[in-house]
Amino acid sequence: MSGNTAADPMQARWLGAFQQGPNCSSANLGWRYLEAYRFDGVRCWDLDLPPVQRHFISAHLLRPCDIQTRWSGRAVRGHSVPGNAMLMAAGQDSVWHCATAIDELQVFLDPGVVDEVAAEIGVPRFNLIEGVGIVDPVIRNISLQILAEIESPGMGTRLFGDTIARTLALHLLRRHSTAGVTEAPRRIEMTARQLRAATDYIESHLDEDLSLETIAMAPAMSPFRFARAFKKATGQSPRQYVIHRRIERAKALLRTGDQDLAQIAQRTGFSTQSHFTDVFRRVCGTTPARYRDTCRA
Repeated sequence: MSGNTAADPMQARWLGAFQQGPNCSSANLGWRYLEAYRFDGVRCWDLDLPPVQRHFISAHLLRPCDIQTRWSGRAVRGHSVPGNAMLMAAGQDSVWHCATAIDELQVFLDPGVVDEVAAEIGVPRFNLIEGVGIVDPVIRNISLQILAEIESPGMGTRLFGDTIARTLALHLLRRHSTAGVTEAPRRIEMTARQLRAATDYIESHLDEDLSLETIAMAPAMSPFRFARAFKKATGQSPRQYVIHRRIERAKALLRTGDQDLAQIAQRTGFSTQSHFTDVFRRVCGTTPARYRDTCRA
């Protein structure tokens, strides 16, 4: 699994081919297996794009459009409206002719993470089924989650990126591949000892930028299996659980200690004091300073 966006020089050439830069992107969020770029008013007439190492998924956001394109010399065409998607497998050069400008979210997914999920669900061989104007509410929902995250990154965004990449990979295998996976993967369990190993690891590393891979190593599970089993066991995704534990630790420090807010932010894994304040207010309905004052009153 590559997990390295900087290793593909063609990605920079792809993005540089557009007349405008993206409105927002995941470039600075530390995501390993997925990149996302939101473009508004993209004009793609005689647009020649190089092959990239990642699968390309486009979520159509605004403005219907007739699309004519060639992927490695193969003609592909269709009509797309907001809510539709496009899917092109990795490694293909492409030329695009779009009748009107569109607003889209471009998502690039590491093939390695798709292979990882395929192995987990017992799919030895598969090809993605490509197309334009794809009607798929699940891809739309996943894309909107990604868009919301890159427009306003939240706490634990690295965990979000790790998890959403595997969620998207699983859906592509089930609905847009030759694998023929018609049933949902069997429910994955984790033992009480494995759950304790994971939660103990989280408690010991709350001040770090946790990833799905590092947490999953504690109970000796694959990231895919761990994410599904952890949510079944706790009712929360790993990201939701980590945010909850960070807020609870921050509350304890605010009640019992005399550290300043910047120190508490650092000890609980927040990037800055302002980020700590924003998340605390959103979760608790008050600021850390007011919470401390209330506890001391």
